[in-house]
Amino acid sequence: MMLQLEFIRRRRVPWLGLFFMGGALVWGAVLLAESLALREVAMQDAQRAVQLEQSLKERRLAALKLQAKNDPETLRRQKEQEKIIAALRYPWTRVLSTIEQADSNDVAVLSLSHEQAGGQTQITLEALDSQALVHFVNALNEENITNSPGEKVDGQAQWYITNYQSQRQDGPQTVKGAILNK
Repeated sequence: MMLQLEFIRRRRVPWLGLFFMGGALVWGAVLLAESLALREVAMQDAQRAVQLEQSLKERRLAALKLQAKNDPETLRRQKEQEKIIAALRYPWTRVLSTIEQADSNDVAVLSLSHEQAGGQTQITLEALDSQALVHFVNALNEENITNSPGEKVDGQAQWYITNYQSQRQDGPQTVKGAILNK
């Protein structure tokens, strides 16, 4: 019997493969680091862009305000808007409640005009006779509310008849008159 030994060749260490694999890992780590750095730079750029955009908006608004101050048409339009806003905020219920409280069946209100700046109210009425017109004015002076047009100041009546005119139409005689408050 003879013993025969066969040797198995040893495998060689694949240095070349390990070298490429190590290089790939290093290259991947470098790419990951650059990617993280780029994300941080991109976030900083985005924040800076938002700040610049806000700054630009503020400058545009400042320029528009400056231009609006210098433009007479814009000033006129702005004044009109302020007048409209003041008219909408005016306490109309005070003016109308005074008239409503003095309501009479003998008198018809034809028109009502109110100047907000001076607080003066003019009412055009039509009554069956001059006495009904006088009673309406007296009722306005009696039924007034504090701080409303027509209130009494120092015992003086605030509502008064400015003019009246008798008219005879095909029907009964009527009296048209205008009353104001002081």
